[in-house]
Amino acid sequence: MPRLRVWSSTDTPTPSPALFNPMFYVVLQGVKVLTLGSNRFTLSAGECVATSFGLPFVVHFEQATPAAPYIAIGLDLDVDLLVEVMLDMPKYEDRWVCSAAGGKLSGSVEESFIRLVSLMSTPDDRAMLGRYYERELYYRLLQSSMGDTLRQLGQRDNRLRRIKKAADWLCANAEQPLVVAELAASISMSVSSFHRHFKAVTGHSPLVFQRQIRLLNARRLLRAGGITVSQVAYTVGYVSPSQFSREYKSMFSVPPATDQGGAN
Repeated sequence: MPRLRVWSSTDTPTPSPALFNPMFYVVLQGVKVLTLGSNRFTLSAGECVATSFGLPFVVHFEQATPAAPYIAIGLDLDVDLLVEVMLDMPKYEDRWVCSAAGGKLSGSVEESFIRLVSLMSTPDDRAMLGRYYERELYYRLLQSSMGDTLRQLGQRDNRLRRIKKAADWLCANAEQPLVVAELAASISMSVSSFHRHFKAVTGHSPLVFQRQIRLLNARRLLRAGGITVSQVAYTVGYVSPSQFSREYKSMFSVPPATDQGGAN
């Protein structure tokens, strides 16, 4: 089950930024704090979170030791399958919500999730039942309090599709100069409306969203090695290596040279 992963940690390192793609994530032991712009989720054992599209976030483990490690299971969502399930369901009113939603793992969502995870130990059943159990989980999630967030993946509301289009463009073109007025115009929204709705959905202003994507891309390039800090700064879209270094240290708590070649 290549999209189902087990996560664990035995310590509580400094908060670390990352990119949260469409996912359903369940904490089994320990405590994890996710900060997505102005939205904060504190997840303890038995709690879960779902996200509808790629979001920069900061993660921090509050409870994780060698004796009692942090443990969680994450499922990268099959967007095509989820939209297929959504379109087979009764139409729901589209609502403006954050593209991440948390809650308790309970009831029919918990039961369907357990059935899906149990297939990890039975390969024959997995081949026959995997897609059906995953479809059932999506159905239950769409019925739950996280349904409004997940419906953004196949949103019929044209405004929400436009916000997602803008966020996807920023992820794919983070190195490009950002003129907010031009991006807003490209999705047929006013600047004020675009700012307000973009932050409501992603938790970030467009400029902060772009900056976090740039810095995440920079860390990936630095850890791959074979490139200088200045080259990375220009590659990800900065015009000033010194500004890049300041913002990198502010986001990751270490200067970029520390992460060169996987040094950190």
